[in-house]
Amino acid sequence: MEPWLLVGAGVCLTVLVGSVVYLGSPVLVPVLIMALLTGCLILFRPDVGVLLLFATMLFKYPKFLEGSGWLTINNLLGLILSTVLLATIAVRKQLWFLKVRQVQMFLLIGLVIFVNWLVVGRMEAPAHLSRFDLTGDTVERYFTRLSFLIFFVAFIRTSRQLLLVTAMLLVAIFLTIPDAILHSLTATGAVAEKVERLRATATVGIEAARNANYLAFICLMGITFIWFALAEYRGTLLRLFGGMAILPLVLAIFLSGSRGGVINLMLLPLLLLGQSGLRRGRVAAVVVLLVLSIGLSLVLVPQSIRHRLGTFLPTYEDEAVSQSTELRLLMQSLGLNRFWESPIIGVGIGNLRWMNAMDPISGGIPLAAHNAYLLALAEGGVILLGAYLLLFWQTFRDLGRTLKLSALTPDVNLKWLVLATRVNLILLLVFSIFTDTWKEFWFLIILGTTAVLSRVYQEAAEQL
Repeated sequence: MEPWLLVGAGVCLTVLVGSVVYLGSPVLVPVLIMALLTGCLILFRPDVGVLLLFATMLFKYPKFLEGSGWLTINNLLGLILSTVLLATIAVRKQLWFLKVRQVQMFLLIGLVIFVNWLVVGRMEAPAHLSRFDLTGDTVERYFTRLSFLIFFVAFIRTSRQLLLVTAMLLVAIFLTIPDAILHSLTATGAVAEKVERLRATATVGIEAARNANYLAFICLMGITFIWFALAEYRGTLLRLFGGMAILPLVLAIFLSGSRGGVINLMLLPLLLLGQSGLRRGRVAAVVVLLVLSIGLSLVLVPQSIRHRLGTFLPTYEDEAVSQSTELRLLMQSLGLNRFWESPIIGVGIGNLRWMNAMDPISGGIPLAAHNAYLLALAEGGVILLGAYLLLFWQTFRDLGRTLKLSALTPDVNLKWLVLATRVNLILLLVFSIFTDTWKEFWFLIILGTTAVLSRVYQEAAEQL
């Protein structure tokens, strides 16, 4: 860098800091300097910007950093990454990221959402139900997710960068689990009488883990990553440590009281052994982990949560469990009613809850769907659900192709991540029956990881 550029940058920084001190507060100066340094780092290493953006999606940052309106950390990071992306496009003279199948399919979903909004999505809710009209939130969430996916596939280019993303997710999971387990095990007295309040949730770590069902899926992803990583990175001490790390994840799934989570947990050993092979040592490891997990759960999981996990139909033995089951069945019924009202294009993106509130069956309650497939059918009809299924089918195919390439290019050493991502995709599709998983961050991580793995292995194969 030329000396005059350094001097000019120093003068600009001095003027900016002085302006903040004069117009604002000296307390903001360290924050401003940190923001400027971070911005400079992202200009040279945009992959760091993607990691920081991922961190903001995982964690809820302190209140004094939240900002207001459009002036938020997420938007600032997005602005910097957009600037770098535009500069890269200007140099390359091509939109290379649009060739990624996951981006193409996600854009197709956006087109369906736009057409839906034009036709039925602009229908306004009554004034007293306007806060349950989630059309604007849904559209904003879509553009946020699309931007992150594009940044991910554009700037996460190497095996090392992809491993850093996976490591960040695992670290975030293990920062979250202790608080979730502690919350459930320390609930006593009047709180313990309410099974829903006993369920494991976390106020520390991953923000989505405040929801017990999402916590369960996060733990399932963690188990999958650890299992396949241990199959790749061998060592007695490492495997012992990894096996012990799986146990609290299993315990957290049981303590979450998530029936969908436990169903996936029962399916997981079959998927793990099916993908990694029925070798004697691996079967023995699964059996040992199952015995330890079941024993630990029988000792530590409260009876009310175990009863909830085993209850899939309404019962009068436990009022709280019965109400939860009946409410979920009512959600399914209302979702199907909305679907039959407009099976092709749906009742409109973001309109399900306020329309359910107007249905006499709901008793005026703005019920959600708690089923990603049903939500897509009700709000977007078979067209929107078809677009999502096409995305998943294409992603599964890409993972299959990448797995074949991994046999030709073993030096990449990411076959374990291909297998883990494929299992997590299957778990996502099963878990989507029980909750609205397609709007959360792990949905994007699976898509982005698949896209980067496909590119890394394709480039490695071309060099043979």
